[in-house]
Amino acid sequence: MKKGILVTSTILVLLIVLRPFVLDYLDLLNYNREIENLQIQNPEISAFEDGEYEGRHQVHEIEAQVEVRILSGEIVGIDLHHEHERGYNAEEITRRVVEEQSLEVDMVTGATHSSKVILKAIERALCETEEVYCEEP
Repeated sequence: MKKGILVTSTILVLLIVLRPFVLDYLDLLNYNREIENLQIQNPEISAFEDGEYEGRHQVHEIEAQVEVRILSGEIVGIDLHHEHERGYNAEEITRRVVEEQSLEVDMVTGATHSSKVILKAIERALCETEEVYCEEP
């Protein structure tokens, strides 16, 4: 009898102690899957009218809000508000987009997840407008 209570109590304590770790692990798997499946479209920048385009994207704790400025068919600037844990260096990606005039740029080493979220926010700013239709990759 006492042995059964001890075994049951031990199992309950283990479940209570391990539960947060299991939930964190499952959340991490979901986060990684969401980042891995994130696909970025590359719209034809020259097709956009002059103006400012706003977009936002979030994956768990990483969030990017952008304002993309287009003048004469070129991206002339991107203002970025970026919430992140360790991906500060990813903010370099906006400079690369402006230089290349494309969303097909190399990710920032060590900040790949934040880089992808920022690019997705830029894509949304451009592709969720009524002026231009972007095809799914």
